[in-house]
Amino acid sequence: MAASADDSLSRLLRRASLTVSAGLAAGAAVSAAAVVYRRTHRRMLESLPVSSSAGDIVEEVVTPAPDGILWSELARHDSLDEAWIAISGQVYNVTPFLEDHPGGKLLLLAFAGREATEPFETVGHSALAQRELRRLRVGALCKDPHTYSLVKAGADGGARRVVERLRGGAQLTGGSKAADEEGAASLGLWEVGSRGFMPTRDPVGIEALFGTKFDVFAELADLLPSMGFTGALRKRLDGDSELQRRLLAAGDASALQGLSEDQIERAFMVAGYTMLAYWRGGTLAYSSGTGADHVSRKNVEGGTCNIDDTKFVLPAFLAKPLLLLSNHLGRPPMPDYIATVLYNWTRIDKTGPVSTSNIRCVVRLTGLQDEEWFFKTHVIIESEAAQIVASIIRATETKDDDELLSLLMDLEEALWRVVRACLPIMYERNESGTPQCSEHMFYQVLRPLIKAGTLAFEGDTATATTDTGAAGNSLVPRFLHGPSGAMSSLLPCIDAACGIETSSARLRDALKMFEKSMPHAHREFLAKLKSQPSIRDRILATRPESGEVNEQHDALTRSFNRVISRVLDFRWQHWQYVKNYIMKPGALSHAVGSGGTSFDYLQQHITDTEKARIRERGGDGFSKLHTENGELPPMHLPPTPAAGRRDQTHSREFWSVDGDHGLLSREPLVAPNLAPWGQTLVPPMLEAMNLIWDLCQKVPSLCTGNGPYYETVDALAPKLAVLQDDRAVAGLSESAREYLMTSLSHIKAGCMASGNRKPPRCIEKPLQVVARSVGRPPFLDFTELVLCNWDTTTVDSTRGQEAEQAAGHQDETPEPKRHVVWRFLAMPDEEWYRATHIVMHEEAREVVAAIRVGHVAMRDLNDRAAVSSMVRVGAWCNKFCDFFDAYFEAKDSRTESVMIRRLEPFITRSGNHELSIEETACWVYCMGSSVLFLALHAYLGIQMCPEFEAENPEVEALGETLRRMIKEGRVCMPVAHREFLEQLEKPGVSMRQYCFRRFGAKRVSVEVLHDLEAGYNDSLYALGRLLSRRVHLVSRFFPQLAGNFGALNSDLEAAMQHSRLQLLNMRQRVFRSLQA
Repeated sequence: MAASADDSLSRLLRRASLTVSAGLAAGAAVSAAAVVYRRTHRRMLESLPVSSSAGDIVEEVVTPAPDGILWSELARHDSLDEAWIAISGQVYNVTPFLEDHPGGKLLLLAFAGREATEPFETVGHSALAQRELRRLRVGALCKDPHTYSLVKAGADGGARRVVERLRGGAQLTGGSKAADEEGAASLGLWEVGSRGFMPTRDPVGIEALFGTKFDVFAELADLLPSMGFTGALRKRLDGDSELQRRLLAAGDASALQGLSEDQIERAFMVAGYTMLAYWRGGTLAYSSGTGADHVSRKNVEGGTCNIDDTKFVLPAFLAKPLLLLSNHLGRPPMPDYIATVLYNWTRIDKTGPVSTSNIRCVVRLTGLQDEEWFFKTHVIIESEAAQIVASIIRATETKDDDELLSLLMDLEEALWRVVRACLPIMYERNESGTPQCSEHMFYQVLRPLIKAGTLAFEGDTATATTDTGAAGNSLVPRFLHGPSGAMSSLLPCIDAACGIETSSARLRDALKMFEKSMPHAHREFLAKLKSQPSIRDRILATRPESGEVNEQHDALTRSFNRVISRVLDFRWQHWQYVKNYIMKPGALSHAVGSGGTSFDYLQQHITDTEKARIRERGGDGFSKLHTENGELPPMHLPPTPAAGRRDQTHSREFWSVDGDHGLLSREPLVAPNLAPWGQTLVPPMLEAMNLIWDLCQKVPSLCTGNGPYYETVDALAPKLAVLQDDRAVAGLSESAREYLMTSLSHIKAGCMASGNRKPPRCIEKPLQVVARSVGRPPFLDFTELVLCNWDTTTVDSTRGQEAEQAAGHQDETPEPKRHVVWRFLAMPDEEWYRATHIVMHEEAREVVAAIRVGHVAMRDLNDRAAVSSMVRVGAWCNKFCDFFDAYFEAKDSRTESVMIRRLEPFITRSGNHELSIEETACWVYCMGSSVLFLALHAYLGIQMCPEFEAENPEVEALGETLRRMIKEGRVCMPVAHREFLEQLEKPGVSMRQYCFRRFGAKRVSVEVLHDLEAGYNDSLYALGRLLSRRVHLVSRFFPQLAGNFGALNSDLEAAMQHSRLQLLNMRQRVFRSLQA
């Protein structure tokens, strides 16, 4: 335990060299550790608190002659008497400026002793303020990142660990520091405290069993992957009498004498893994070679083992030690969640964090990275969940409502981190794009080895009977539940604390059964938690009388409901695990977990969790999104800009963002002879417009295989001569010009996709003229591809009417449906891609209306309306997350990558240069010239793709490409959309700036700050979810870029997480500064 990190690594490598597969796994882990520790502390992120018993301490890694002000020195100046802040690498003493700060001294004190670059830039400052700041400069911040390992405490006064950024896409705390041996030794191994449900001290290694009667199991541990998989372990144990003697000796009661709790836990884990290797070894298809009767002998269907469990008897030399350990620990004789997760890890660097790069499994059944990654992900979830447990303990003990509100915020933050930062780790890919844990590897190889089954134990007196039965012996087999996430104490703890009831008797029985696999200390903790009033009960008990208003109770209710939302997120993500790792690879409609129970209980648990919400008081401006009826109060929109002020050259009214069609064009794309504007055209112009219509319709047919599309277009040049008149084209109505812009850009794309460098002059010249008149470049982009390329279809055919009548809706007007007009490929995938974005941008009228209301609220300092605006934005993002999820779930993705490759020539060759595959992927991600995502980011006051330093040069280059594509896309936006975005990007008009300004106001209550923080963070979270769906779309279209785009999204998501507001924690820091 006291050996150096290098010695520990060497010992691990020597042990791992016993098998090739284990050696490769260890080598990969060490290599990954070397990479991550070269970049440790590269970014000093301090936004995520963890509990610590160290108090208000700042620790420092001493380095020779640091150049600049140390972070520890900065952190000590955090009081009203001495307030230093760091901005862009410079340290400033703002103490003399506290009383004169226009935003109030509270805002400065909130960042005293801390990094304040982001809020400083967010709020915006004048040139005079910049000069004043330079006058207060103390010096430069130390550039050596290793001088800053722990930063100043958060609201709880504990030390905060520097965040290690993982490729999982978020900021993790790195878990608890390796416990001090002397202090941890006095605690029970499974005592619930600052480390949550993790062991109170790091697990001991296999070497802890050397010199005990269980050392024989330690010797076998590293042989399990190679010998167990083929069944060779069973043959060796059955034929080696000396090994059997040593194993039987471990079953004597005296074997436990003198062993510590840690050694017994390790012995149970290794003995259990040996039992699985003996029992299930050689039972998978092809695991013991092939033969003429192989197919008939082996069950090749995934998730099964070729063993008749009811007839298998574990021999005494394995059964006796395992039953001894099982009875001592009070858990079933089967490797459980504790054995496979909570006590199956060790740190590579003993002083490093609990992260995927710094921990490895102690024992494995296979040599697969997939097994390692699957269990390590759960270790990190439990490690990061320590803050959840700490918040619950304090929340159930406190009697102060203000403290309870703060603790609920901490609990929601901790749950959010686990859901957004930990659970996605399971889906990570390596640099080559290969999944770290393949769902097929898990289902076909690992799951059959650990799943539930029936097994008899020789000498099992607890199940002995006089009835020999069909097996021909007096043993009654036991049904053993395999390791399952349901054996974790985390969610039962959350349910008990939040008052989430279990309505199903079947579910209650299943949970009670899984509790038998928990440590005694965990069971006692849960029993105590269930015996006292829940947080929900406490809030309901303080509910004011009908008609009374209690803002503090309202804030507690809303904060509690947000906790419930995060619990639901957790459970939905768990359900995705089930679908992706069991139901999908097994092509199952009904699945059973490795624990041996049906997953139907998960759906019931989700329903029970939803019922735990507390009904919120509805008020003007506040969200009723989580109430039973789910209705929102009506919004009062501010007046839109007058149409009379528009420029006569560029189309503004045609592209008004406040129209009924949202961000789509004001009018659909229809044939010129049917359009209202077509009636005003002179006959030659109308004829030319109709020819353009016909040419667009022929694109799918004549562009295939370098077809004669160019020649067909060029042959019509005489009939299109009227379009060569610049004045005639520029003098058309805005609707006619937009029709020309969309149609001519499609024709140009068709000509160039047919192998030509440019379109015929009869198309190129009028396209240049009309492009100048509408204020966009003369080529195809998202505006022409989607926003102006739609029409409406209604169900009015006889068959449609019959269908409506059959459904009982004969008296209702059929709902119009949007569809694409111009196509390149005329295939379902192309229609799906464009139609979904048409719907999304039409529905964007809701989010634009919410943004308008938010701006009026900021102007009027109406906090309630501002919160309502943010809630509506978040609700809209969540709605379209569900929208895309439904499409992804229902639609076959196998043809999508082919579709985008076929579509690329039309999209990538019509601009100033041909786009690379990376540029095309970035174009799909940000939707080209769409203003939607940029507007949402501007409204929240964050950048869509900030600059960052990626670990992988390819990912960094991809980020640069995305920023360039976003910049180029602005030029291709309709003028009205561009002006709308510029309004949102003006200094001082974002919701982030508003929240900071309100924090600095003297008369803003804690409840209002809570609602502003919650509304902002929830909308930020919802936007992050929506962007993750864009990454999913890109991955379906460009599988070869899935790994790099996933890593890019991880960096962007981490930057977004860092932007979360912590107004209540800031207020608490201010109070501490004022009291100092």
